[in-house]
Amino acid sequence: MYKAKVMKKYLSIAIISVSFFGIILISNSCKQPKPPKAVVYVVDDNNVPVSNARVIVKAPTSNSGHQTVVYLEEGDKHIADTQLTNEEGKINYSFRYRAIYRVEVIKEKDNKHPQTRRGLGVLMLEDDKTIETTIRINEQTTF
Repeated sequence: MYKAKVMKKYLSIAIISVSFFGIILISNSCKQPKPPKAVVYVVDDNNVPVSNARVIVKAPTSNSGHQTVVYLEEGDKHIADTQLTNEEGKINYSFRYRAIYRVEVIKEKDNKHPQTRRGLGVLMLEDDKTIETTIRINEQTTF
């Protein structure tokens, strides 16, 4: 009789433990991935950050005449998203999905640079990651 009570107690503890660890395993395996993020740095030929450079993010097929969308966390942008770099030559992005985007950078001429400077890059976004890319601009790059 005593052995039966002890066995029931151990069996109950085993069932509760297995159930508990099963719930933890299931809840962690169903975890949704975090959306991808990106940081774009714009520098000149001397590796100096470029502020107020126009950064255009768009789908790689955007020049083919098809309707394309850039899926940003704060809302979709049809065709492309355009922003200006901050004082550090940087822009932060939060996207909704994994994707590959083309990045074009334009800095109009100013007192120090008589020509428009351009640069090209690519963002290859992955879930749970922040992708950092540096785009160098110069007068020779053309789109």
